[in-house]
Amino acid sequence: MSGRTSQAFTLIELLVVISIVALLSSVVLASLNTARDRGKAAQAAAQLAEIRKVISLYFSDNGVYPCFDHNWNDNAEKTWSVSYLKWPLNPWGTEYHLEHGYPSGNPTPFSVSMRAIGTKAATTLDKLMDDSNPTTGKIRYDDATNRVEYSGMDQTVPFVDCHI
Repeated sequence: MSGRTSQAFTLIELLVVISIVALLSSVVLASLNTARDRGKAAQAAAQLAEIRKVISLYFSDNGVYPCFDHNWNDNAEKTWSVSYLKWPLNPWGTEYHLEHGYPSGNPTPFSVSMRAIGTKAATTLDKLMDDSNPTTGKIRYDDATNRVEYSGMDQTVPFVDCHI
């Protein structure tokens, strides 16, 4: 029997191979998650640019920005935008919303808001579109309100406040 070689794997060899495969798959999955997050941020940036253009077209046609009403649960955006675009959901599955003057003290009177996308997603979007600072620039977000604001419109244009 001493001259015979075994062609089977030992338990140690199998465990080493399984642990190497597990380590490699975790690295690949982390890379895929990062790429997916960047892809969602890029899609949101494209949607925000499209919404900004639509709002500019609306202003060009009507002389004012569309109605701001502070109500996330109605179809105000869908009503004024019917002839301009189909109002999208953002890549994280929540709605975009036209706002003004949010949050209080914000020097930006007009913005498009998103809710519940999380700090990591907001940070990725800010790095892609802005200055990577959550308190300055076009993209602002606040962990307390869990809200992202995009102020990419002309801030001197009059608006119609439907909140009254």
